[in-house]
Amino acid sequence: MKNISLNNLSKRIIYVDLMRAFAVIMMIQGHTVDTLLADQFRNTDYLGYNIWNTMRGFTAPIFMFTAGLIFTYLLKSDHFEFSKNPRVKKGIKRGFLLIGIGYLLRYPTGKIVDFSNVTQAQWNIFFSVDALHLIGLGLLFVILSLFIAKKLKVKLYFIIIGFILLFLIFSPVINQIEWNNYLPQIISSYLTKSYGSFFPAFPWLVYVLSGALLGSYLYRNEGIYLKKRFSISLSILGSSLIFASFLTFYIQNMFNGNFTNWIFSNGIILLRVGYVILLNGILAFIVRKVNSIPEIIQDTGKHTLALYVIHVIILYGCAWFPGMYKYFSKSFTPVETIISAILMLLSMLFVVQLIGKINDYKKRKILLNKI
Repeated sequence: MKNISLNNLSKRIIYVDLMRAFAVIMMIQGHTVDTLLADQFRNTDYLGYNIWNTMRGFTAPIFMFTAGLIFTYLLKSDHFEFSKNPRVKKGIKRGFLLIGIGYLLRYPTGKIVDFSNVTQAQWNIFFSVDALHLIGLGLLFVILSLFIAKKLKVKLYFIIIGFILLFLIFSPVINQIEWNNYLPQIISSYLTKSYGSFFPAFPWLVYVLSGALLGSYLYRNEGIYLKKRFSISLSILGSSLIFASFLTFYIQNMFNGNFTNWIFSNGIILLRVGYVILLNGILAFIVRKVNSIPEIIQDTGKHTLALYVIHVIILYGCAWFPGMYKYFSKSFTPVETIISAILMLLSMLFVVQLIGKINDYKKRKILLNKI
């Protein structure tokens, strides 16, 4: 297996490639296990299932945090005026592309324009907000933050912190409002889980924006991630947030009422953000200790969108392809499920290799045409 020297990648945030690859692996195996494992084996009394279920709760936050980090790092907010920043235009396109793909994966009918046989349940699935919608919206929020920062002539991270606090404070309130009574479902689905959304903006944008905050810091401190103090600082910050989350859970047990709901909701967010930041610190520390990383890891991190779309279609299907869920939903034993998850991961690694070969072929063809 080919390795890449870290000296040749000094301009890249290498540990983020590791984190993205870890998130993709966790996501693929998590979706596979959740799709196939029979209900009688989903028992928290089993240590293995308990560990898997706990770790799965952190996969989406890692994915979203990393997306916000990388996008904001590459945004180069201080190098350009807002209207002249090429990354702004690319980011807007990327944001809407992710949202569009999210809706396409949940398209309610195989007939492009005939919706006569679409049921309300199918519309609910179509309008529900999933990871791609949320990340796309998150990128647009980062761009909005940059626009506000340029207008107010303040640093980008001040605006991002303001939005994070806004989502933290108001998420418990927003989630209790029946938004369908006031807004079209396509909009209300971004505000509450009540209509089937997995990742409504309140509070899930906190994870994208938290990543954006770290991305802004990394951009303003080039190469800081290779310093020992960076990994130590992140580890301390992550551990502190985890401790704060457990403190909120302790306070929750002391009080009753709506105030408790607010504490518990933000406690969960602090726990997840703390875990992700701690993981950042650990991976940054590991990168400092190694001289090279397998190329497949870097490539896996770079092709997250393709891997997401392909494995989702294989597992859950789409309007034009039934997927495994239709035939094998929650019917496998643990052994069958583990084997299936391994096969799915190997298949996705093959896809990564295939994409790499196609890209190499295109590059060689371009070079030959220039000769």
